[in-house]
Amino acid sequence: MNISLIKQMIARIKRDTGISIIKGNTTTPRPFLPYGVYNITSPYIKGRGRGSITQFTQDDKAYEKRTAEYKMTISFTFFGKDVETTIELATKVHDWFLFLGESFILENNLSVRQVGNIQDRTTFLVEHYEYKHGFDVQIAATQEQVREIQEAIENISLGG
Repeated sequence: MNISLIKQMIARIKRDTGISIIKGNTTTPRPFLPYGVYNITSPYIKGRGRGSITQFTQDDKAYEKRTAEYKMTISFTFFGKDVETTIELATKVHDWFLFLGESFILENNLSVRQVGNIQDRTTFLVEHYEYKHGFDVQIAATQEQVREIQEAIENISLGG
């Protein structure tokens, strides 16, 4: 999984929608309302099989490359002073994954596999409500590994 690519995607969402989105599960102070939080809840969901293995040469050396597809799930939650605000924020980012962010997603060899429903995630805290709405998105990406092929012994003469 490429964490820097996820951070670039979050920055692009902020640029395109104007919504401040921070990484969740951190001890940094929360920004002023309204804002969004993202968490990578499933960083690596294995695809089928082992992937494809190809061989190539470069600079007179032989290499093997394994390419496999995997998925990741990112959860978005939006906080605000009222339900209307949280629904509006969640809808804007939801729409980004369905349409507005298509060029960024394609340019970075990603694909959106599933955009979940927007759900009410409001919680009651002692004497007041914390208003929030959110959704999960599943993104497919590819992983590549390359290794040099070591010389192999092709013929062995046994005995005489």
